[in-house]
Amino acid sequence: MFGNYNASPPQSLPVTVVTAQLIIQGTIQTRLLRLTDVVNEADVASLVVLDATFMEVGSRRLVAGAAVSQVQLSDVLFLHMNQTTESNSDMRTPKQAVRATLLAPPFTIEGQIHLSYESELKIAMAAYGGRFLPVTAARYWAYGVAEAPSSVDLLLVNHARVHVAVASSTEWLAEAPSEAGGGSAPGGW
Repeated sequence: MFGNYNASPPQSLPVTVVTAQLIIQGTIQTRLLRLTDVVNEADVASLVVLDATFMEVGSRRLVAGAAVSQVQLSDVLFLHMNQTTESNSDMRTPKQAVRATLLAPPFTIEGQIHLSYESELKIAMAAYGGRFLPVTAARYWAYGVAEAPSSVDLLLVNHARVHVAVASSTEWLAEAPSEAGGGSAPGGW
């Protein structure tokens, strides 16, 4: 009845959720293995964040605290785990890591996006989809509102709230390398 959803025991994931005005820290509980799966579920419109702390972007002034809170995914610019995730190799698909700049005002994000092997970069970019996009080796900041740079292994960015820019000098491969494991996306998402 529930497919793979109940295959794993419930786990608590410590997260940081960023909107244009708020930084929310707390935990979410899920039976899903990857944070990417949690935010990309088709019928999920919000996250229930436990032991949440709400702070203003820039000042980090505490606005509110809550034992249980609801955060609308449509307002989220990006989110990430507050700990390193372990790689799960059985969920990897061959993709090409490409350095990109993502603009989610007031934040700027730099990192690697992972695109399908296509004959041209523009075709791969057109096919780059999903509600929340994974960005690895990510760094984000918002100097205009005094948010210093932060670095994380994996950042999930709201596709509807971001502009993705890839430099024209980017080296593009039309086919996956024949080596085992070459070009695979990191696990944990």
